[in-house]
Amino acid sequence: MIGGARVLKTGIAVTISMYICVFFDIQPAVFAGAAAVLNLQPSLGKSLYNALEQILTQFIAIGMAIILGLTIGGNPLVMGLSTILVLLICNHFKWRSSISGGIMATIFVLGSPPDQFLNHALMRSLAIFIGVGAALLVNITIARPHYEAPLRSKLMELNKFIMANFSQVVQNYLQLTPPNPDTLKGLDKQAGKFFNAVHDYYDLYKHDLGLLKDEEKDAQKIKTKLYRDYLTYNKGLWQRTKDIFFLAQERSKRREEAGNLPISEDFQQILRLINNTLELLSQQNQELQKKITGETTTIAKEPHIWSKLDEIINQWHGHCCEGSYYLHALIEVSLITYKIRWAAKESACLLDFKNNVN
Repeated sequence: MIGGARVLKTGIAVTISMYICVFFDIQPAVFAGAAAVLNLQPSLGKSLYNALEQILTQFIAIGMAIILGLTIGGNPLVMGLSTILVLLICNHFKWRSSISGGIMATIFVLGSPPDQFLNHALMRSLAIFIGVGAALLVNITIARPHYEAPLRSKLMELNKFIMANFSQVVQNYLQLTPPNPDTLKGLDKQAGKFFNAVHDYYDLYKHDLGLLKDEEKDAQKIKTKLYRDYLTYNKGLWQRTKDIFFLAQERSKRREEAGNLPISEDFQQILRLINNTLELLSQQNQELQKKITGETTTIAKEPHIWSKLDEIINQWHGHCCEGSYYLHALIEVSLITYKIRWAAKESACLLDFKNNVN
């Protein structure tokens, strides 16, 4: 959820839950406010999807706390034991989103005064359920956020970052400017942040699909698959970026060890053709970005440059001298060609996906 909207919803849920408790003299009302904060979900879809999970967790946690409090007492040791039990139960049933609320409920209930434990425990339990109910009510009644626009934005940021670095490492290979080995660690960390942001928004977007009208669901499911496949494409492109990063380093090292031999005209032609294929990929990737943002796209035909590149590589391989130096060069250009060709093929498939989904 966009930060401001969630802050507003949280404030409203806390206010409603505490006013209800004050009106019906259910104390302490602050427990209702805390329960509302912990059980407010970032989207309406998630709220409805997890509603049963939240309620069951609260029932189990509160029931267990009352039993432990009546039989053993509400000391810190029992609170620690109840926390472990709640964690085990929630993990067993895979109720990940309600763990915090369940732990909070047991601690609040076990913190009731010993001399009037049952009465206070029941009042606190009621306050907690009011907080849970208020969180659900706010998510249902207040307009839900739209996650498609921020999801598209994050996908664009991710792709631009990856494509820029993919192009850069190919140029590093072609121009014999090996990248600094330490650079990759920072880039990989940055890419991880982009991927995490996309995954978060994709999860929120996907959960809200169940709330659409029937006639909207089919179109949205197609979009969801497109976004998922586009994310997979970018993951593959990033992995190949890292592979070429090391190839650029290896080429420079290999040439240095061999005394920086002159580059033959055939091999220079191969490098120029690889650069041309990279430019074609960049154009195709731009068209794919248009598709993701809902613009009209043009599906490019398979360029003849691939067959010409294969021909030049075979020609150079037939002329070059034997030895590991030339064999490694052949492997390197073959790998880079394959990786660019993979990206071009995958982007072409996504461009053709359901004929321009809008």
